[in-house]
Formats: sequence, structure tokens, C-alpha cells
Amino acid sequence: MFTGCKKEEQGSGPRIDIYLLKSFTTMVDKSTMPATISITNAVLDDTPLVSDQDIKVYVKATTTFVLSKDIQTVIQHYSSDKAFAITVDNQPVYYGVFHPLYLSSITFGLATISPLLLNNNELRIDFPTIEGNSFLQQLDNRNDSRIINALKTTNRLR
Repeated sequence: MFTGCKKEEQGSGPRIDIYLLKSFTTMVDKSTMPATISITNAVLDDTPLVSDQDIKVYVKATTTFVLSKDIQTVIQHYSSDKAFAITVDNQPVYYGVFHPLYLSSITFGLATISPLLLNNNELRIDFPTIEGNSFLQQLDNRNDSRIINALKTTNRLR
């Protein structure tokens, strides 16, 4: 009899979901350089915008989720008044806001999704940073170990 590691089927391991936030508060920390924004008092929507079974793969190098469904029509008009959470087993790992390219502001400290840049069911999550700014790099949780491990477990990490 042979024994060894076997990758878990999707649905039997940790769940990664992307939720809209029903409500949230943004806080600006002007003591950092540059000033950073964070989300507090977040309340997840009742159902995920993107559920675990909608995620085909995650490309770590580009922080892009490849989805089995097109969500562009749902989010195309979203702006910075809409926020989201990436969760593992319903626990938020990080928060972000929708940030259309026509907005001239930069949201340092938060992940962003540009609703109009979706392509072929790909959902890219960006994080504005300044090269060499280690403080901002520490705030970037897009490749947090909880997310990466959950994706590895279900063989969806690229």
C-alpha cells in the first residue's frame, strides 16, 4: 500500500471568499509617511461577491484571482465608497476598496480593485506603494500566508 500527500479537493479545505462590506469606517493615519488609510468596523455582506468555488486559480506574482464567472457587470460602477474583504474561513485577512482609474487619489495602506480593468474573468488586486518604503510593504497582505496556504491546499496557487 502506498501512502503520501494528496491535495485536497476544492471545497474540502480552507475557504477563500471575497465579500463586499455592508458597512465600514475608513481611518486616515497622518502620522505615517505617506498618510495611510485603514478600514475599521467592517461588516461583511451576507453572501460573498466571489465565493470559494468561483476561484479557479490565484496567480501570486500578479496578485490576480482567475474566476469561473464574470463579475465585471456587477462591479463596473463601484467606486471608493464600496469596500471588500478577502477572507479565509470567514475571517478577514485584509480589506480594500474599489478604485476606478479616473480617481486621481491614491489609497496608500489599502488594497484596491479597479472595476474597469477586469479581463477574461481575472480579478487583479493592487496595493499602491512607494519603492523602498518598507512600512507600506508591511501593510500589503495580498500574499498573506493564510491565503497562500489555503490555495496550496486546494492546488489553486500559480
